[in-house]
Amino acid sequence: MLKIFIDFDGTISKGDIGYKLFLHFAGEPTHKIVENYLCGTLNAIEFYHELTKACGSVKYEDFISFIDEQEIDVTFIDFLNFCKIKNQNDNVIEIFIVSDGFDLYIERILKKYQIKNLKFFANKLKILDNGTLVAEFPYTDEECTRCACCKRNRLLTLSSDEDIIVYIGNGFSDQCAVNFADIVFARDKLQTYCQKKNISYYLYQNFIDIINRLEEILKRKRIRKRQQAEFNRREVFTSG
Repeated sequence: MLKIFIDFDGTISKGDIGYKLFLHFAGEPTHKIVENYLCGTLNAIEFYHELTKACGSVKYEDFISFIDEQEIDVTFIDFLNFCKIKNQNDNVIEIFIVSDGFDLYIERILKKYQIKNLKFFANKLKILDNGTLVAEFPYTDEECTRCACCKRNRLLTLSSDEDIIVYIGNGFSDQCAVNFADIVFARDKLQTYCQKKNISYYLYQNFIDIINRLEEILKRKRIRKRQQAEFNRREVFTSG
C-alpha cells in the first residue's frame, strides 16, 4: 500500500496560512520571531508560544473571517478523486495530512471545500473567552526541535514494513520527514533541502503533476523502496 503523507500550509493551501494568520494578528513582531526560529534561537514550541503571545486579544469572529478567506490548491481535490478511483477495486492508497500548523483552521478549510473523512494531524489552537490564543501540542517529540507536530513520528507510526511511504511537501517543517520516505514530492525550501542532502525527489507545481507521476509509479510491477529511507526507519526502531 502507498501511505501518502501531505503537508498542509503551502502545499494543500495557497500560501502558508499559519504565517499569514500570525502576521495578520500579531503584525511586525512575527518577522523577528520567525527569524529566531529559523536560526535555532527558539525551538518549535517556543516559537508558537511567542507568536500566540504576540497576537494579544483576538476576536473569534475576526479569526474565523480571516480563515474563511483562505483557499486551497483546487488540484488537491483532483488528487483526492484520483486516489478514490484507485481504491475502488483495491485499497492501494491511504492519505494523511501532517501539519505543523493548527487544527482550528485546517478543519474549517477542509469543511469549506467539502473534504470529508480525511485524517489529519496538527497542533491544536484554542481561542479563550478573553481572546487569548492558546496552542497545544499533542504530537510533539522531545528530541525534535524543528516541528511542534513531529511529522517523522506520524510517518513511522502510521506505516508498516510492507508500505511504500510517499511524502509531499514544500517547507522547513517537512525536512525531517523526507529522510524516512521512499518517494518524495518537493518544491521550494524542501526541494533545496533534498538537493543538499542528496535525497531523490520529484519536483511538482501542483497536484496534477503528482497524479501523473503516481499513475506511472502504480503501473510498475514492483515499486522500489528508497534504500536510505529504509535504513533510517530501521535505525529509529532499533535505537529506540
